[in-house]
Amino acid sequence: MQRGGGSDVTMNSSESIAFSGGLQSSEVGMEITVVLPLILATICLVGFTGNVMLIAILMHDFRKGKCSVVNCLVINLGATDLLLVLFCIPVHIVTYAKQSWVFGHFVCKTSDWFLHSCLIVKSFTLAAISQARYKHVVTPPKFISFNKKHVWIALFLTWTFSFLLPLPQMFFSQMEMKQGGLLCGFDIPGYANNFMNVFSKLYPLLAYVFPMVFTFFCYMRALRRRKERRNRVPNPRVMSRKITSMLMSLSLAFEAMWLPQWIVWVWARHSSFGSIQPPTALMVLAQVIMFLNCTLNPGVFLAVSDEFRDGFNNVWTMLRCKHCNGADRRAGENGSDMVTSTIQSLQDLHSTSGLRASQESKLKEGKVLPDVEHFWQDRRNTTAGEENDPMPWETEQELTGCIQ
Repeated sequence: MQRGGGSDVTMNSSESIAFSGGLQSSEVGMEITVVLPLILATICLVGFTGNVMLIAILMHDFRKGKCSVVNCLVINLGATDLLLVLFCIPVHIVTYAKQSWVFGHFVCKTSDWFLHSCLIVKSFTLAAISQARYKHVVTPPKFISFNKKHVWIALFLTWTFSFLLPLPQMFFSQMEMKQGGLLCGFDIPGYANNFMNVFSKLYPLLAYVFPMVFTFFCYMRALRRRKERRNRVPNPRVMSRKITSMLMSLSLAFEAMWLPQWIVWVWARHSSFGSIQPPTALMVLAQVIMFLNCTLNPGVFLAVSDEFRDGFNNVWTMLRCKHCNGADRRAGENGSDMVTSTIQSLQDLHSTSGLRASQESKLKEGKVLPDVEHFWQDRRNTTAGEENDPMPWETEQELTGCIQ
């Protein structure tokens, strides 16, 4: 197998730089096959959660009318990190754990190409964010108008150029059968040596150096312009210096975390030490740092940006309200069922008690107690006695007249 510099090398453990999709060597220890997949899995989980949260918050603000070029580009940045987390890191996890290639010919061809494409998209997107930030500081009333068409054109050109630039990574990646099994490597044929010598010099400049210089230049001009306008009447449309510094820090962090991977890449293709290749520890560390950047942006926004924290609180409150409304709705349905059943039970109890009361009253009307019945019989069958006559003198006079 040949590398970019044109000298012949073989794919063994000391020259694992020729591998695509992760280190594939049978002479590695547990640190590579066990610890490294666990670290990458943790990065994958954290990066997925953070970037989904970042996109959800910015989309929520977008629906509320907070539209800006910077927000759209940050959404594109989070979406690119999601692609790296979902499609690139899992491939490296399985490859490091298996120490062989198990994904087939198509993934072998496209794994490193897609990885480089996403990284270039991030590099160009950060450069576009710096340029948009500079325009917003210099001419805020003019740039405050949001044009969706221009944003879509910029994103289309960014992704198109990013997919085209690393195409040699796709053309020269292929599968090979070795003693340990199938391996996916970067094999440069002899007729492409001259082309790769030129490409390996231009590719880092186009993908890394030029966007980094442009980004740094735009932020420095924006910070200097902001400093000159400090004593003027404050414009509410001008973003604060804090936001400019935050965006500049994101760009510098990405460039710094991608730099070790570029050191390994250039070392492997332009080394003057013959067969001496980058150490395995350096290659592994470079990839871990590169993937770790996928978790950085959401944390920085959450720690520095007040608007992002407010958006996070709004989204969290909205989710909690939906959950609470659903729980209340279920509780209301259960409560209404309980109230209905309780009312029905009370009605049944009331009707039962009323029926019992009417029956008891009927029984009382039809049945007289023995003592009372004897009393009324005596009263009905017995005439009033003379001793009980209230006017005895009248009775005596009538009797005397009758006798006379």
